[in-house]
Amino acid sequence: MTTHHDIWHAYATAWSAPQPHRDDLLDRNVGPEVTYRDPTVEVLGRGGLSDYMHAFQQGFPGYSFAIVAVDAHHDRSLAHWKLHDPDGTPVQDGISHAVHDASRRLTDIAGFFPIQEPAGVVSR
Repeated sequence: MTTHHDIWHAYATAWSAPQPHRDDLLDRNVGPEVTYRDPTVEVLGRGGLSDYMHAFQQGFPGYSFAIVAVDAHHDRSLAHWKLHDPDGTPVQDGISHAVHDASRRLTDIAGFFPIQEPAGVVSR
């Protein structure tokens, strides 16, 4: 049986995989009507998520995600991750929460990571 840990690792791999492989990973590990949210965007559907991952790859070529730890119970999980630059240096930490369907596929994903304010902007 596929574990929550396996699913999160496949999902993280999808962020840097070329399209045919990315779509295969998403088909197996993400529900078709998935909702993805992070501090910058909300994306609906597996195809929309694949497109968003492609845009990420274009903006951050060679970057990759690594899952550090996964906590899970019932139909929920929390993944702790690191984003690495092309040299393998960690450049950001984050966490993602998900709801899973009966097949354990991700159906509602929320990513959390710090957003840097533009220079001169003071956050309140």
